[in-house]
Amino acid sequence: METNRLISVINQKGEKVDLEFIDSIKVDGNEYVIAGPKDSNEAYAYKSMIKNGETVYLSIGEGEEFRKVLQKYNQH
Repeated sequence: METNRLISVINQKGEKVDLEFIDSIKVDGNEYVIAGPKDSNEAYAYKSMIKNGETVYLSIGEGEEFRKVLQKYNQH
């Protein structure tokens, strides 16, 4: 039985949300995670950053940064 890892992310409203980790990728020297709600086909990209010695994941919205991450994700 496979257990899926949950991560806490900060959504666009600044709220902390637990999502299921799907994958991680590097784009332009930055680390991103792909995560989505458990038992859903939805997925979102979050920028991984270290804040106060702890890894946090920040929403990147749907702009240019998101398009770069999506393009790189679809290539691998």
